[in-house]
Amino acid sequence: MSEPQPTPADQWSTWETKPEIPGYWPGLGLEQAGGFEIHRDGVRSVAGGLVKLAVRAGDFAFSDATHYDLAGLRWSLPRELHAILTDADRAVALFWSDLHAETGMAGLLIERAAANYRLADQPLLGDLPLDRLDERVEELHPDGRGVRGPSELYPNGRISLRLPRAGDYGVGDMTANQAKLDIEALVRHGGGRDPHDYERMAEALVELANKLQLRAQDLRDAPWHGAAADNAQTALRQIYGNATALAAVTGALAGASRRFAEIVHWCHRNFETMADPDRGGWEEFWDLGGTADSRARSFLAQANDEFMAVYDLVPEQIQENLPGLLVTDESHTELKWRIQDIQESILDSGRNDMDSPWLRDLDLRLAAYERAEETYG
Repeated sequence: MSEPQPTPADQWSTWETKPEIPGYWPGLGLEQAGGFEIHRDGVRSVAGGLVKLAVRAGDFAFSDATHYDLAGLRWSLPRELHAILTDADRAVALFWSDLHAETGMAGLLIERAAANYRLADQPLLGDLPLDRLDERVEELHPDGRGVRGPSELYPNGRISLRLPRAGDYGVGDMTANQAKLDIEALVRHGGGRDPHDYERMAEALVELANKLQLRAQDLRDAPWHGAAADNAQTALRQIYGNATALAAVTGALAGASRRFAEIVHWCHRNFETMADPDRGGWEEFWDLGGTADSRARSFLAQANDEFMAVYDLVPEQIQENLPGLLVTDESHTELKWRIQDIQESILDSGRNDMDSPWLRDLDLRLAAYERAEETYG
């Protein structure tokens, strides 16, 4: 009797939401073969398979999430939690696009190395313009959205999904009328990405991760050994770590967004009955359970506990850590000039924000660009 196969959820639920490089990878470590060997047709076939993985680059690469409609909500915890889920959805869409473009570019670079005797055993894989990948994806999938990127998160950006520390998430200042209005606003505007969308993303990312491992084994068995092969396998291993991380993130967000919607629905269904906000006059005077406002606050406090449980389901951050195969000499130079222009503008204006977080992020991004240029050319 055959063993039951693990489901995608069985896999992503064991993965970390932070990109981690697996200890074992086909063709690396103890499996490295001395010397140089290549079967060009076999390597080109594997490379084409990697390019095909990029055709899904546009599937979930866009987000319509917005928190503007709830920016005026006085009930602070669901307001801030919804903003976090909105930021998460935008970051996931960018990460998805970057990850698939990076996978496809790995395929193109390997394909070029196999076709060129001079590049086949040269460690640096070199540059190719993103337009080349977009053209190939368009040929493979004419009805798709193509390849977009690299995004502002590429290749090593991150976004925090933590609540502001200074916030007051109690309900002590809420009135029954404000609670009623806020619950109605949450019902109208509180929906984010469909949890089923996140589940489909997680399943697709598990499939991507599994195929990356299989293509790496195929590349080793083509065979292809040598400095360039080691560099290509190192890049694929790092891309795999990002695929598993994003799968874990989207799987977690599926549960968090579903539970958020369930709590909003519970509030809408039960507020009138449990908080009884419209009772007043002599009935309220004799009510030992308190006023309409106090009953509303008690109701919201109960919901707050549930919203905090949702917050616990959300990853602390979304982080990319891709090899940087999309970096070219031109994009590297452009980023350096961009940072220099910003620094000169700050100095000319006399502002004191040379150490601002957004400028530090650009510096970290530049360092990642430089590592990519040094490692992959």
